[in-house]
Amino acid sequence: MKIHHIAISAKDSEKTAKFYKEIFEFKEINRFTKPGWDGSAIILKLSDLELEIFQFQNPTDRKDDLSNLKVIGLKHIGIQVESVNEKYKELRDKGIDIDEPVKGTTCAWFCFLRDPDGIPIELYESI
Repeated sequence: MKIHHIAISAKDSEKTAKFYKEIFEFKEINRFTKPGWDGSAIILKLSDLELEIFQFQNPTDRKDDLSNLKVIGLKHIGIQVESVNEKYKELRDKGIDIDEPVKGTTCAWFCFLRDPDGIPIELYESI
C-alpha cells in the first residue's frame, strides 16, 4: 500500500496550482468539473503522489488552529527535498515567506512555509 493523493480546497485553484508547479515542480495531469457541482478540480502529480486542488463558489473557511497538534485533522503536507537549506535559500530569494531550517529529530533538517491558502508545507531532508 501507499498514499495515492492528498486533496485540498483553495480559494483560487489556479493560483494554488501555479504555486505547487513553480515551487515544487508538480505537473498538471487533469482538470474536471461535474454536472450539478459548484466546483472544479485541478489534479497535479509529483512522483507517485497526486495533489487534488478543489475550488468551490461558496467555500467555507477552516477555523482550526493548524499549529496545534492536539487539534484533530491534517497538520501539514511534507515534501522531501535533497537539501532543506538550499531549498530554503532558493524560496527565500524568490520572496516566499518561509521559516528558517531547524535540525530534526526524525530527519536531518526541516522547515515550514504555507501555500497561497495557508496550508502548511514542511520541507523535509532525510538523515
